[in-house]
Parts: sequence; C-alpha cells; structure tokens
Amino acid sequence: MNRAFFIILTPALLVAAGYIIVLRYIGVTPGYARLIVASILFFGMIYWLSLRSRSKANSRRAESAGTGTAK
Repeated sequence: MNRAFFIILTPALLVAAGYIIVLRYIGVTPGYARLIVASILFFGMIYWLSLRSRSKANSRRAESAGTGTAK
C-alpha cells in the first residue's frame, strides 16, 4: 500500500507544483481554493478506498474461516 501510495502521490504533487508555477509565470493567479479542494477529495478517496478494501479483506477472511474453503 505504501509503495503504491507514493507512486501515485509523487506525480500528483509534481503536477500541482507545475500548475502553480506555470500559472504564476504567465501572470494568472492560480485557484488555490480549487487545488486545495481537489487535494482533500483525492486524499479522502484514498482513505475511503483503503478502509473499504481493508473491511472487505476482513469479511472474506471471516467467511473462509467458517467454511474451511477460500473464496
């Protein structure tokens, strides 16, 4: 999970930094509010997916423990 997280996070941060630098260079004020909201949504979805996949793994483990067969 940690390696995949950094594989996704590193390019996302580089794109965000490039977004700010390019917009400042051409003289346009970057929309920091939009960038912050997008970042919050991005990290929120990662957190939600990690919780969801963790709970699915636990429920599968519980189901297979009772029957003796893996699903």
